[in-house]
Amino acid sequence: MSDKGSVKKEYLVTTSELCEILGLSPRRIQQLAKEDALIRAARGKYDLPSSIQAYLEYMFEREKSEDELDKSEEEALWTRAKRMKTELELQIMRGELHRSNDVRLVMNDMLGSFRARLLGLPSKIAPQLLDKDEIPVIKQVLKDAVFEALQELSDYDPNVFYEKSKDKMYLEEDELEELDKVKDEEFLDDGSQTEK
Repeated sequence: MSDKGSVKKEYLVTTSELCEILGLSPRRIQQLAKEDALIRAARGKYDLPSSIQAYLEYMFEREKSEDELDKSEEEALWTRAKRMKTELELQIMRGELHRSNDVRLVMNDMLGSFRARLLGLPSKIAPQLLDKDEIPVIKQVLKDAVFEALQELSDYDPNVFYEKSKDKMYLEEDELEELDKVKDEEFLDDGSQTEK
């Protein structure tokens, strides 16, 4: 008597039948056969049970490797985000970067002060011009007063922005110098900047 469990029955299918079963193109079936993801029994014939098993294992391994790539990509993105955050915090500490609300507050103060200075010009300058009757002299007095008022707008002080800021981050002077040195070395190593 023969033992039914020990006899393995082969089910052979053609390429077109396997395409229909797996929902793949004939070209993809050939590629998978070359990658040992499908079991070819003869030219244009495939062992269906073995091919399905091999295909499932192939897809499982592929999915597993994609997950590993996704994890490494995710770690790279996380590292990049942490670096960008640190660089932004350093710029804040150096006074090179300001929040838009801080800039708005400082600029409103500066422009309000400038406006007040301009509105005060007539009462300040009028007494100086009472005894002047030459146009070039009057023009020069007015020009000097306007330049004095404009000078207030041209004075940029990052400390003013930093004082208004809610981001209070401090570094000691030697820490700032060390960070500047590292930054300069990175540029030199990168080749994007040459030594002076």
